[in-house]
Amino acid sequence: MSEKIEDCVGNMALSQAMNFGFTMHREFKRSNSCMRTLIGIWILLLTSFLRGNAMDDLIQSLPTEISGWQSTGADEFYNRETLHEYINGGAELYLAYAFQQMVARRYVKQNAPEIVLEIYNMTHSSDAYGIFSSERQDEEAGIGQDSEYGGGLLRFWKDKYFISILAIGDETVAKPIIFELGQKVAAAIPVLGERPDILRLIPDDHLLKNRIRFFHAHTILNRQYFLASENILNLDQNTDCVFAPFEIRPAKSYALIIRYADKQQAETAYLSFLANYLPDALVTGFARLENGSWTMARPMDHFLIIVLEAPSQEWASDLIAKVMKRIR
Repeated sequence: MSEKIEDCVGNMALSQAMNFGFTMHREFKRSNSCMRTLIGIWILLLTSFLRGNAMDDLIQSLPTEISGWQSTGADEFYNRETLHEYINGGAELYLAYAFQQMVARRYVKQNAPEIVLEIYNMTHSSDAYGIFSSERQDEEAGIGQDSEYGGGLLRFWKDKYFISILAIGDETVAKPIIFELGQKVAAAIPVLGERPDILRLIPDDHLLKNRIRFFHAHTILNRQYFLASENILNLDQNTDCVFAPFEIRPAKSYALIIRYADKQQAETAYLSFLANYLPDALVTGFARLENGSWTMARPMDHFLIIVLEAPSQEWASDLIAKVMKRIR
């Protein structure tokens, strides 16, 4: 029966799907158990219909031709189970976020570089920002909500979508087309997304804003700053993390702010961090390392704040105090 419902909903307009649900509700009214099952299936399929429809609308609005470049072949679609077929060895980065679906379209022109457009549905705007931030290096390019361009690659995010546009060949020829295509894609996304609210906890002084990273998993943390092979901070899809570098000449210092589900999880992670990474600080929560820098950690409510490679104990303590003030 569920297959029949799925087929119907997938081919109906929204109003038809709603009428279908109400009709089936009446049909099974005599059986409370069956009715609850039906309603659950109907809500799930309706939600899926609405989400899929937004992506479908975006794809339908994409140009098939742009300044002489023509789309070629069928669009390629990938999900969480199949993304590794497209990005061999790179899918894990996206799967560490709430990645849902990706579409790739290729544009070609005779005697010109191929242009590849990729659109990733990241489910939430915070994770669209996160996947963009995870590899950000270049200056703002002025497209979408945040963007960068370098080496023939334009990357940006808007709403729950992360977009990549790459030239395969001479980037000087393709660059104007890449930006034109990027503007068209951004314009086709009707709303803006919200940045992760945990970003507001980062103090501004000496902050390298283009190097901020937002993520959930310890595998992404280790890409930015290796702490340990094991997940000593107990990070998972329910933890929100921000990693921020500060330029304190002649070196850099770093802040890691983690939001857990509750205070107990934050305190458990704090003790695990000290025991596995900073055993000399089990009592104080801070220690001076062999290279002369300082590391300090403090839990507060359901947050854990860690400062790495600080130039002094005072600087680390002051940074943590500023973060705590913003948490309050």
